[in-house]
Amino acid sequence: MIFVGRIFTGMVLATTLLTAGMGQRAQAQEVSITCLSFPKQSPASVELLVGPGKTVSITLQSHTLTEPLKVPRLASWKFGKSSTNASGEFQFKSYGQVRPGKAREQLLLFVRKGASPADGLNVLSLDGSKTAFGSSQMLFVNLAREQVAGLVGGRQFRLSSGKHIIIKPKADRGKNLCFASLKYMRGNKWRTFFSTNWPTLSNARGLIFLYNDPRSKSVKLHSVVDSLVRVPAAEE
Repeated sequence: MIFVGRIFTGMVLATTLLTAGMGQRAQAQEVSITCLSFPKQSPASVELLVGPGKTVSITLQSHTLTEPLKVPRLASWKFGKSSTNASGEFQFKSYGQVRPGKAREQLLLFVRKGASPADGLNVLSLDGSKTAFGSSQMLFVNLAREQVAGLVGGRQFRLSSGKHIIIKPKADRGKNLCFASLKYMRGNKWRTFFSTNWPTLSNARGLIFLYNDPRSKSVKLHSVVDSLVRVPAAEE
């Protein structure tokens, strides 16, 4: 009886540990996401499919990053619009999707193909942690057709169309300022389209989208500064 009791106790303990482990793994599957969209347009709402018949709302905005939102890690994140058919069955129309990265904090960049999210979305998932993309760093995303070259705070880079890079410029124009020059290649010639002194973004990070202006066809940039100083929510 004592032997059987010990076996039973061991089984209970093993079951308890297994359950706790499963709970920890389930919790570890949650990912914190922040989102930013391009081009500069009025905010719009889409849904992220997080399970059978279940969605959460995501705001597409181009002026600032959204607040962090915890969502389950899936094989693929699908963004779109849910509805119910005549039979009362759940339906979901996907506008775009992306495979999540491995990071626990992810930055999702949405490139809208038209005036409405329903026109389609290209989604880029990046490691959004402060270790991978932190204070004083700048993310450049080349959405232009041309190759782009940059010299920013002593850091040189070249980006083919559709590529991105994260750099950390040095202050080479006095305190908290760096020289920034950007060029694009057209007709085998480099053409400067941006040259100025930029702040080095202490306690913040910069996101810069490079794109073709619809009218002039020249390369332009759209920048967003994301402060890493979080203001605590007001107590009720």
